[in-house]
Amino acid sequence: MTDLLMTRRVVFSECRLFRYLLEHDFGGTGPVISLGMVNPAEADDEKNDHTMTKVDGFAIRLGASKVKVWNKYAFIDKDVKALRTASDPVGPENDDYIAQAIRDADIHIVAWGPLAKLPRPLRSRWRGVVDVLDRAGARPMCWGTAGDGQPRHPLMIAYATPLVPWSAP
Repeated sequence: MTDLLMTRRVVFSECRLFRYLLEHDFGGTGPVISLGMVNPAEADDEKNDHTMTKVDGFAIRLGASKVKVWNKYAFIDKDVKALRTASDPVGPENDDYIAQAIRDADIHIVAWGPLAKLPRPLRSRWRGVVDVLDRAGARPMCWGTAGDGQPRHPLMIAYATPLVPWSAP
């Protein structure tokens, strides 16, 4: 995947504490995928991290022309535990970018993983995200669910894992 030709676009907050959207455009006429995960780490408009490399692999296998990645929490940090000390882990414009990514996409994938990995005070954010998804007209899909009913994160699942409809638990 490292030699894949694509254009990348990223939307950061002015303070660069938040990444609201990361878009990889593969070209072509395939579907546009909107994919929601937990929080951004190191991927940007110049480099991928492990998760985005895996996301690109899934998107290509789905025949996507573009993938638009958003996160429940827009605060940038490799360690999800850092969300606990962020004054605003969600980001002031995040829900607007989530809704737009949904409206711009043909396939809506949620993939933030089990809630247990999050600091306890942040585990209910998914409910607000589901409200945003509903208002934007999402038809959420996932690569299966964790034991708590939350959509599995793509990093540790096989490319052969099928997408299935996701309903909030």
